[in-house]
Amino acid sequence: MGGGTYTYLTLVDQVKNGKVDIKYINKTVEYILRAKFSLGLFENPYPYADYAKTIRSASTKAKLLEMERETIVLLDNKSKTLPISKSIRSVALIGPSANKVIFGDYTFHGADKWGTTPLDGFKKVLATTSVKINYAKGCELWSHEETGFAEAVSAAQNSDVAVVVVGTWSRDQNELWQGLNATTGEHVDVADLGLVGAQFPLVKAIKATGKPTVVVFVSGKPVAEPWIAEHADAVVSQFYPGELGGIALAEVLFGDVNPSGKTSLSWPRSVGTLPAFYNYLKGSRPLDPGYIADDGSLHFGHQYVLDSPVPLWSFGHGLSYTTWSYSGLTLAKQNLGAGEPLKLSVTVKNTGTVAGKEVVQIYVTDVLSSVVVPVRNLVGFSKVELAAGASAKVDFTIPATEFGLWSMDNKWVVEPGLFTVTVGPSDQVFANSTFTVTS
Repeated sequence: MGGGTYTYLTLVDQVKNGKVDIKYINKTVEYILRAKFSLGLFENPYPYADYAKTIRSASTKAKLLEMERETIVLLDNKSKTLPISKSIRSVALIGPSANKVIFGDYTFHGADKWGTTPLDGFKKVLATTSVKINYAKGCELWSHEETGFAEAVSAAQNSDVAVVVVGTWSRDQNELWQGLNATTGEHVDVADLGLVGAQFPLVKAIKATGKPTVVVFVSGKPVAEPWIAEHADAVVSQFYPGELGGIALAEVLFGDVNPSGKTSLSWPRSVGTLPAFYNYLKGSRPLDPGYIADDGSLHFGHQYVLDSPVPLWSFGHGLSYTTWSYSGLTLAKQNLGAGEPLKLSVTVKNTGTVAGKEVVQIYVTDVLSSVVVPVRNLVGFSKVELAAGASAKVDFTIPATEFGLWSMDNKWVVEPGLFTVTVGPSDQVFANSTFTVTS
């Protein structure tokens, strides 16, 4: 811990006292020297005539912005609330994360000065429009204090749309080890995945104004807030971004960029419904969830008594401002020999009115196996970009090892038998077929 500082303070004495064999030190130094030799650093220790030109150059910033855009996930979009029109009179930007740069932990001290906040992004994207930005912080990330609610509610009431930016937070390397508060990062463990402090009441207060409410989670992990998933008009996830995250977020919210990100993990309803993952083992018990209604009435079930194991958003989920259709799922062969790969193709069409990108996902299930296996496994994916009305055939070659399982002999084997293949995110099926592996 601590970047090795404590180790180095005692290492010399440990070698002298015989507690650490010098051969381990030599081996470690050997690794470092070999890397330096391979990089040519002994011949030219300063390979960049002007290294500053390689940092935040036009090309690297363009690549970063592309990455920022593609990692944002549109989780929900009721009644096509998003994208927000640039013809509206005003937009409320509310929340403790709305004017704050939040990177992941172990960034260098002062790195946030290079970042862009959502408010920065709004100002840039709306610079050439007449849309007024009504900003209000509302509350702190780490406090139950609600004294800022009145200003936030007023901002929403005086706007056509409200965007509330909430979530988790981390610290840079110096702050983290000073013990400053955080809800994500190394040695930062939580017992609840809900919003901290006054953030959730703030969202409810803004929604209660009756204005279309968009909730943006800027976070380092899933946020378990079922009420927001059910009641917010739109929900967006931005896992801790880079320096241009604020700009990318505004571009997505106002439709300059069509979101194409997919969830890299399932979003649980609460810590009580963990673990939440798409490739859970097959089971025979039917789903019978209970729930607590908005009026407080209790509706009892069995799995779980007052909740559901079904995640808020499953692995591979992510919406777009356009629509997609799948057709023509074709397998090169329905019967595969041992070790033979599965070759397939599917046609994807952009059936909407704007260009977009879609992540085509392929899942396989072993229908009958000698040991229990997951209900599905992701075996391939590919991202395609299509203009409105355009279509493309996407080809996949899936290695036979992807159909395997750990046998009772603790060996990874591909058993003969029937398999299903589906196309779509982990919780939906857009196209499906079957194939058989022979012995």
